[in-house]
Amino acid sequence: MRILHVSDIHGNMAAVEKIVDKSNEFKVSLVVVTGDLTHFGEVEDAETILEKISQSGRDVFFVPGNCDPRALLRWSPVNPHIKNLHLNSVEYMGREFIGLGGAVGSYGTLIEFTEEEVEEALKSIAPLKSGFIFVSHSPPYGLEIDYTGVKHIGSKAVKKFIELHHPKLVLCGHAHEGRGIVEISGTVVVNSGPAKNGYCSIVEVGEDVEVQLTMLY
Repeated sequence: MRILHVSDIHGNMAAVEKIVDKSNEFKVSLVVVTGDLTHFGEVEDAETILEKISQSGRDVFFVPGNCDPRALLRWSPVNPHIKNLHLNSVEYMGREFIGLGGAVGSYGTLIEFTEEEVEEALKSIAPLKSGFIFVSHSPPYGLEIDYTGVKHIGSKAVKKFIELHHPKLVLCGHAHEGRGIVEISGTVVVNSGPAKNGYCSIVEVGEDVEVQLTMLY
């Protein structure tokens, strides 16, 4: 399975056009968007972005970010090729995908949770299959991929979930400066960087996980 991973679009429609181009160039099966599709926008703005990405003919999975409207957590796309993974489990090409939107903290943004709320929410989506893929706006706490250059902004509950359930792959975002790849107890964790600045990654998932951090343009 070949995935184009993008995060933190923040309403940049030029970046959305490049996401479509990149998904065609690499002939990916799936585009995964890990939140902040909009920059304090409406559900309709997120839908426009997702529909545009799906016009490439690829399936699109997403979770909302903390700068997306709270209503996006519960939004069910009409387009069958677009899936909202927030607290949902979706089977795709033999892999289970599980998602978590929003972020931990108090930034004055639209979708914010406490660590306790995230931990409780994650109990509702315990994986059914091994080798699953976890899609989260928040990165796990305390690593280079959640470091802003000033502080760590990831989630301790997300890290605990990873250590408990050992997903094959974690795709995340949120920390724009934390672009990179780390490993936690055998799990590959990828923060591809903000798509609004042209960052993305190509992820090959087979027996192993191979990640190419690259650019949209």
